[in-house]
Amino acid sequence: MGKQIASCGTSVHEFGTTFFTDGTSGWTQTCDTQMRANYVPPTYETFDQDAYNQEFADEYWRTHPKPTFNPDSADGYGPDQELPPACLRLQGVDC
Repeated sequence: MGKQIASCGTSVHEFGTTFFTDGTSGWTQTCDTQMRANYVPPTYETFDQDAYNQEFADEYWRTHPKPTFNPDSADGYGPDQELPPACLRLQGVDC
């Protein structure tokens, strides 16, 4: 090829991106190897649905009275009671 490498690409470039001393760019195995060796994959925060559900339930029950069960009621709750959110009444429903 006869070109001299000035530098390799950074994390915003594709692996192997090479900048030459004559102002051109291209791909070389040298830069590909170097860039892959220095690559640090990004980390992502994960969302813990179970922890969120528990925090929601703790906060809800701290600020709301526990309803009483009424077997004669269609929904199982006594008269004039606020129904808790579905995620606190039903299994498999996330808050």
